[in-house]
Amino acid sequence: MNSSFGQVSVGDVDLIVVRSWWESGVVHGMTTRPLSFVAGESDEAVSLLCGAVGATALAAPKQCHGNEAIDLRGSAVLERALAQSGGSMCRFREGDALLAPTVSQQAVAFGVMSADCVPVIVRGEDGWALIHAGWRGLANGVIREAVGKLRAPVEAAVFPCAGGDAYEVGQEVVSAIGTTAVCREQTGRDGRFLLDAAATAVNQLRAISPTLKVASSGLCTITDTRFHSYRRDGERAGRAVTFLLPAQGNP
Repeated sequence: MNSSFGQVSVGDVDLIVVRSWWESGVVHGMTTRPLSFVAGESDEAVSLLCGAVGATALAAPKQCHGNEAIDLRGSAVLERALAQSGGSMCRFREGDALLAPTVSQQAVAFGVMSADCVPVIVRGEDGWALIHAGWRGLANGVIREAVGKLRAPVEAAVFPCAGGDAYEVGQEVVSAIGTTAVCREQTGRDGRFLLDAAATAVNQLRAISPTLKVASSGLCTITDTRFHSYRRDGERAGRAVTFLLPAQGNP
């Protein structure tokens, strides 16, 4: 694991966190395999996570491998959605990224789910972007779409995802992603490549903002059994959530 990241325990929940953010009081992280966020809204897992980190609810998009970034920095939008949710999981319209405020009056965590796709958190002067980027998202520009809505992005963290030694894809995937793809051709397997999804996300982040400080965990969800992996476990795979709880107070 990259030294910028660490594993912490909060109550019964284990999280992969960015050390400097955690030490400065930013409540965030990626859950590990004991928690599983699956279809049916995973109320038990959501309640356990929220209880551990002091959140009243978890706001997450209905992910569709697209490129829409839902801006929830306006309190009225969030309040309407919370009123309609009726539970600890608040699901918004289809999208693959959320924009969260830096400071919020609501103790609501914002998150995206993954099981090999790339979870990214970006800090800007006016909020946070939480991004879910599978290969389709990397091809469709979800990172650019989300980061483009932040004023002066400063730091980004790329959390565990399918790694470059285990994530095999076809030529069509590499072609769809384009020049930012970090991959190598598989010996003896025509048209098959190993895609480094995290390094590809880092490439895209630096293409958007060359001065952006970017850290990548270096952990592979396929080979590291601490994490959920669709490639490893198929339909039995659960989902991790990568989340952030904004500081509490008046915006």
